Amino acid sequence: MMRLFYKIGLYLVPVLMALTSFLAKAECEVAGCCLKRDGTECGVGADDRFPMYSVMKFPQALFVADFLVRNNIDLASEVSVRKNGLMQDTWSPMLSTFEEERTFTYAELLALSLGQSDNNACDILFRQCGGPWRVESYICSLGIKDIHIRRTERQLHARPAQSRKNWCTPRSMVRLLEWFLVHHDDNEPLRYIWHLMAACQTGEDRLPAAVQGAAEVVHKTGTGYPLPSGLPSGICDVGIILYDDGRQLPIAVFVIAPSSMSRVAEVARGLLSM
Repeated sequence: MMRLFYKIGLYLVPVLMALTSFLAKAECEVAGCCLKRDGTECGVGADDRFPMYSVMKFPQALFVADFLVRNNIDLASEVSVRKNGLMQDTWSPMLSTFEEERTFTYAELLALSLGQSDNNACDILFRQCGGPWRVESYICSLGIKDIHIRRTERQLHARPAQSRKNWCTPRSMVRLLEWFLVHHDDNEPLRYIWHLMAACQTGEDRLPAAVQGAAEVVHKTGTGYPLPSGLPSGICDVGIILYDDGRQLPIAVFVIAPSSMSRVAEVARGLLSM
């Protein structure tokens, strides 16, 4: 038995050393990643805490799906929105679609939040379905403990450094992705969320850029606030890689103070090659 452990160690130690070296791109950069493959989780910094930025909109969407199902609310149900009650100086494609007031369906709000990372749409969903603490409690009820959501987009807009209040570990996010993989066909809202993440309009230079060969990536990106360097405080992408041969790999990559915008793809590529 000891000889078996020794042989396993001979294989794993060089792999982990290579990945750790690969992640250490710059002194100020901190990266963490996790991948589930063949029933085994692997990665570096998988239990460290990383701010989620807009990746937070993924667990929020799962909570919204549960809220709609529990309250017998259809995706086509409408929410009235007044433009003067929204943040005007944030990333929000919805602002260009109306002048004073209009209605949005829940399907439209989810598409804006998940597909286009619209910050106002995210906060409208918080307002209609339940705030950050309720989202966190729901995710915890799924048996996933290390995903913490404590701030809305408006609160983060006012104090960007509080992004660290919405944090997760790469391992916990991979487990949530695995739950989604198992349950995405349970009801119409979950199926719709899957469709939106498969058609994600952001982050083509992140996880999708790391995948070689025929594959689909169901994912959600996150980007931090700008630093004096011109780069964001962090970048991340989490998702499920669906290969044509039937492999389904949940993966999460987080990078704090990235040395370049290509770092998520580079880290993911290194992890996938191990």
